[in-house]
Amino acid sequence: MKKELIIYILMLIGVFTFNNVSYSINKINPSQSSIYVNNINDKDIKIEITNVETINSAISLDEIYDSYSIITMDITNTGLDDVELSNINYSVYQDNKKLQTFIQSQNKYLGFVGTLGSGEQKKVTIGVVLEKKNKPLKVVFENLSDCSKQKIIKIINI
Repeated sequence: MKKELIIYILMLIGVFTFNNVSYSINKINPSQSSIYVNNINDKDIKIEITNVETINSAISLDEIYDSYSIITMDITNTGLDDVELSNINYSVYQDNKKLQTFIQSQNKYLGFVGTLGSGEQKKVTIGVVLEKKNKPLKVVFENLSDCSKQKIIKIINI
């Protein structure tokens, strides 16, 4: 009985000690904050749509579309930490229907590629097919690694 009691007490002391050691290691570990580096919100990143060019020419993706638009944006990192642009997911909607987007390397429509350091700015260009030529577009930006699931929504009148 005494032997079992001593073993239980030693186990409790061991668990308590290892728990405090791992907490202490995580508390002073500077890379722990990298989980939250890419939070995207209006304070950390500024997205400004600078140009929308509508092209009335057929384009073939999964289907053949009559027209498409090229959206050019300036992305500025106003936060202190780097932002990985490939973590930014974007969707374009027209009349609550999600539209297909595309990139073309020969025309330099490369999408969200690269990393922005603090204070850096980059021009990003994406293509989107149009269902209707005169209806506004709603562009929704969200970060894939953001734990708070914040979104930035921009409305574009064509």
